[in-house]
Amino acid sequence: MAFSPSRDNGLIWLLRDIDLLGVLLRAVTLSFEALLLGGVAYLLAVARPARASATVEFFCLRGIRWAALAMALAEVATVTLSGASLLGDSDLRLRDLINTMFFRAGLTAALLAVLLWICARVKSRKAGAAMIPLSLLLLAAAVSTSHAIARMDHRLLLAVVTVAHHLGTAAWIGAMPFLLISLGRAESVEEARAMASRYSSMALVSVTVLVLAGVCLAWFYVGTWNGLYGTAYGVLLIAKIYLLLVMVLMGVGNWMLVRRLNIHPGPLLARLRRFAEAEVGLGFTAILVAASMSAQPPAVDVLDKMSLHVIAARMHPEMPRMKSPAVSQLTPPTSLETAVRENEFQANGGSDATDRAWSEYNHHWAGLIVLVAGLLALLSRFPGMRWARFWPLSFAGLAVFILLRADPENWPLGPRPFWASFSAPDVLQHRVAAVLILGFAAFECAVQAGKLRARWAAMVFPTMCALGAALLLTHNHAPSDTKEDLLASLSHTPIALLGATAGWSRWLELRLPPGRAARIAGYIWPLFLAAAGMVLLNYRET
Repeated sequence: MAFSPSRDNGLIWLLRDIDLLGVLLRAVTLSFEALLLGGVAYLLAVARPARASATVEFFCLRGIRWAALAMALAEVATVTLSGASLLGDSDLRLRDLINTMFFRAGLTAALLAVLLWICARVKSRKAGAAMIPLSLLLLAAAVSTSHAIARMDHRLLLAVVTVAHHLGTAAWIGAMPFLLISLGRAESVEEARAMASRYSSMALVSVTVLVLAGVCLAWFYVGTWNGLYGTAYGVLLIAKIYLLLVMVLMGVGNWMLVRRLNIHPGPLLARLRRFAEAEVGLGFTAILVAASMSAQPPAVDVLDKMSLHVIAARMHPEMPRMKSPAVSQLTPPTSLETAVRENEFQANGGSDATDRAWSEYNHHWAGLIVLVAGLLALLSRFPGMRWARFWPLSFAGLAVFILLRADPENWPLGPRPFWASFSAPDVLQHRVAAVLILGFAAFECAVQAGKLRARWAAMVFPTMCALGAALLLTHNHAPSDTKEDLLASLSHTPIALLGATAGWSRWLELRLPPGRAARIAGYIWPLFLAAAGMVLLNYRET
């Protein structure tokens, strides 16, 4: 059969990027599930008992409707993608696909989301009461395709605990955007105080349920300490725990603010809203981590776990590699036609010491740039160091560096064409990251120079930083080699977590009212940015 670039490149995309698309769709579905169920919980347990105004209830119902429609579409897209992949890779027919669990569960969840949308449209008390059983059925449909149902033992217990985990996530993280909407549209300070107090109580219970359920799931899915650090599932779990701890610390601060709302309620409500914004961002980053975990086998099922000795040998500090091998020394890439026929599109035709040295060189120079940017950003906060405010220019160089050198088998260094090479998931992620970094550098440099004074322009950096960190949590360098993939994740995951913390700290600095909290956030994010550079400087593949 003749090689057709358009058709076969599309085939490559489906074969090689379907895992990435599946994780992203799973993250979108979980996010809208949390928003939908969190909105229902907020409406029935917070807004209505607090006698919220008609305006607040209107916006809550509208948020529920949007979340319901978005979740229904996400479920349909997930079923379509998974079904197309399954039909293409097997001899199954459409009627066989209809009988699968994921197909029925996905369409059932979509139908239940539509019914919740109808209830939110009706706006009556009976419709509100109907949301409770519909939400529980939606949870059951969501859990029916989880790791719990795939277990041979303790299936019922794990299913119940997974439902509790989802419910705790929804009532805490998913309900928080509705709190932000309500506080911004409350007609009086007393109304805002009542809703904040009720949400605080609900969140306290939700966090407790979430943590207890998480501990139980970790006990069954991880099993040993080796499973925690020696598997991809365990590394992602550690990332999730880190995000949870940061959110809990912020939640404790919010809880203390709620208790002090009788004193100077206006400024305290403003601080509460700003901290809640960052908490929401970190929460949905944690949901992305959960989506990535769902694509990995539980640690307890992985027989060949990475030992601590192997990890320590790879991770111990060494001098960075600042000299690159020549492009001609790299392993020659296979032709695009060969890659299509083999249904593969890996970064290199093989991997030897020269290829790994090239990758280490790229990571180390990127780490040096990030480290310098973080240190300059920190210096710019001191008197007499205003020249350091142009630190974003270093990131423009990083973006060009990634575009030119991250994938030497592709344009401009290698023979593979620019557009065709987008079929490789790692190439796609590298180039998206380069665009995000370049956009950040342009906007943030204009903001630091005072050329852009609009508030939205200042928010580009924290937004790009948070998005880049979230994208890195889905990054996969060596899908055909699980051990190398895990070792790469042990470097990439800390960078993503440091980047997320830096981004949301900068967000708080910009959004908080002037004061001590904003100043502290202003010193935190450059330090975390520099720390991410330090981790990159120690990245190795040998």
